[in-house]
Amino acid sequence: MKKTLALVLSLVMLLTAATAMAATEIDYWSVFTGGDGAVMQGMVDAFNASQDEVHVNHTPMTADDLYQKIPLTVQTGTGVPDVAIVHIERIPNFVDKDMLYAYDMDLIAQAGVKAENYNQAAWERTDIDGEHYGIPLDVHGYITYINKDLFDKYDLNEFVADGYITFDEIRALGDKARAAGFTGQIFDLGWMRAQMLGYYAQLCEGHKLTDDGVAISLDKDAMKKAMETMKSLYEDGYTTKKTDDYSSMFYGGELLVWSEGIWMKAAVVNAGINFEMYPSVCYSPETCKNWMSSHNFVQFADEERTEEEDLAVAKFINFMGENSLTWAKDAGQVPAHVSLNAVEEYASMPQAFLSDPERVDELAIYYYLHWGLFDTAFSRVGWDFVDGTISIDDAIAQIEQEVTDAIAAQ
Repeated sequence: MKKTLALVLSLVMLLTAATAMAATEIDYWSVFTGGDGAVMQGMVDAFNASQDEVHVNHTPMTADDLYQKIPLTVQTGTGVPDVAIVHIERIPNFVDKDMLYAYDMDLIAQAGVKAENYNQAAWERTDIDGEHYGIPLDVHGYITYINKDLFDKYDLNEFVADGYITFDEIRALGDKARAAGFTGQIFDLGWMRAQMLGYYAQLCEGHKLTDDGVAISLDKDAMKKAMETMKSLYEDGYTTKKTDDYSSMFYGGELLVWSEGIWMKAAVVNAGINFEMYPSVCYSPETCKNWMSSHNFVQFADEERTEEEDLAVAKFINFMGENSLTWAKDAGQVPAHVSLNAVEEYASMPQAFLSDPERVDELAIYYYLHWGLFDTAFSRVGWDFVDGTISIDDAIAQIEQEVTDAIAAQ
């Protein structure tokens, strides 16, 4: 009898100890499903292996799937993730619909998450009505790649000596290369929305999309000039055609200057291209802006989430920031945690110029309540304005009207 009692007591003690040592489990949804998804899973695994207090369950899905699932998930209160990654442009709308909880700044500070540790261009965008809603993992955007071998062959390096390429230089370097025998294309019509919003930001103070925070209100003069710039380059033969596979052209040595996302860095490396990265093509170095976005950690509304889980989330976010060299090296991203700026290996990476605190004004991160509606309307125009399929004035009017109608229909 005494042996049985002793055994029972021992089991109780073991179970109690196991319970005390059990890690706090948190569910994490991300929008990383390609090569960056594997990198993210590796980072999650590294966090889980680094300590035994918190265990993260990572569920990757496409951005479209996440944005479709989240509203119903929050509404029903069933299966709400403890933390998720969303694009920064989506945050104002989530806040407006009461779908996000603001961070408890005192609580997350216990885990080391503080404003001064992050890229301010991204951090400040999620300060809304005195509350803070997003912790940036990175900033990422549309920049410029050049084929260094072609620039060497055709003696074009003078055009990038100052670290920038202007629209005038696109013409000049194109003329020089063709005079020397180059038969490929000079510059690409890439992802229209990202490319054009970088140019628009150079011409519009504050790159505004609205005056009152709700109704769409573009700076029509700025947008018209940006569109006319690309239309002129297209008509004069300095760009690819609308249907060209510009990525393959760059990989194949048939394109000198390629506007693309920093996330394509790994693909360029794999293609064996000797490349360099520069900011977005600009009107002048003084006006240079790059269209940028940011993946942000957010916490969707969930009344069942405990303070213990919130602290566990903060520990996870802080680890991801302090250990984001992998995110830069293997996913080609620009970590938002400023500690990376002191890491020599990161400073030598081609995208590191986007982290330079002296150049933070070159990062154009958009902020609009109805970003999703604007994105759809703007993207629908595509490059149709360059060949006259639609006039520039009509394109701008169509964008504003579509957004206005979509807002009214909500």
